[in-house]
Amino acid sequence: MTTSNIILIVIIILLALYCSRLKLREQPQEENVSQLNAPKLHISNNDIMQYIRDFANKFTPVMENKGIDFIVKCQPESMMGWIDTDKIDKVLLLIISDMAGNATTGGKITIDVDTDQNYSRVFIRIRDNGQEISSMGYHIAYQLVQFHQGHMINKHYEGQGNTISIELPITRDSFDKAQAAEEQASAFHIPENIELHVPTIDLPAGYEDVENPLGAIIQQAYVSADQEYLQRAIQCINDHIMDSDYDREAFAADMGSSVSTLYNKIRAITGKNITNFVRDIRIKKACRLAKENPDLRVSDIAYQVGFKDPKYFATSFKRVMGVQPKEYISQQKSEDR
Repeated sequence: MTTSNIILIVIIILLALYCSRLKLREQPQEENVSQLNAPKLHISNNDIMQYIRDFANKFTPVMENKGIDFIVKCQPESMMGWIDTDKIDKVLLLIISDMAGNATTGGKITIDVDTDQNYSRVFIRIRDNGQEISSMGYHIAYQLVQFHQGHMINKHYEGQGNTISIELPITRDSFDKAQAAEEQASAFHIPENIELHVPTIDLPAGYEDVENPLGAIIQQAYVSADQEYLQRAIQCINDHIMDSDYDREAFAADMGSSVSTLYNKIRAITGKNITNFVRDIRIKKACRLAKENPDLRVSDIAYQVGFKDPKYFATSFKRVMGVQPKEYISQQKSEDR
């Protein structure tokens, strides 16, 4: 099993996991449908061209493995605009995975992205040379685009393939209507048996006996995008736990995103802003230090977790833990006796 095949397995599993998150709770209705309350829009200011290019290029190992000619073009190369990255992730994922699943060796998938003259809307055209797409994944993507105040159509040309055209607003004031729609609590109705077409590969005989068994790889891959993002964010803070000058700009740079994108992502996953998110990680580290060495002074612990001012550390600690650091340390000493 080559490294590229292992990566391919992980990508396929993650693709399936992304779409499984779109499945809905069953409703006791005659048609046995599930209901998904309309998700909230979390728009943020991003370099849209760079974002789409980076996301689409994650599919490159899959395309290369299947012998598909995969091209991504963005014009202009860079352009800032407002989008909900989570919703666009799912739209691109559903469409590209459908096309890749239907493609055969010699297939072709092209993504072209451009904008209008006023830079107020973005146009995404995804083309292939395969069979007509009419899967449930496509219809979910269609609903998500509509919820994003956009439009999506698919034209299939016999013997030539599909051309899926997506038009999205990207200015901040374009989402006033979306906010109103959100307050009306609209809903999606999607059948339970969502079918996801993803390319597969044959595993060689005896693969379970190799050093990294398939089960271990699946276990490592079975993590949602949000969980993976959160783990990376926590690791970034822990890597700079003693650096009191590690600010949100440096944090965002390490995560490969803008401050606004980082803020919206952390807020959506944890419900916290960046300041409180970082503070809580530092306080948790302080608790571990106090447990490991109850003889440490409060000021020593404060400095080791990136607080310049021990008094501010004590205030933050109580806000998170409900007790002063000295009380917490005393509790640890009592438990050790």
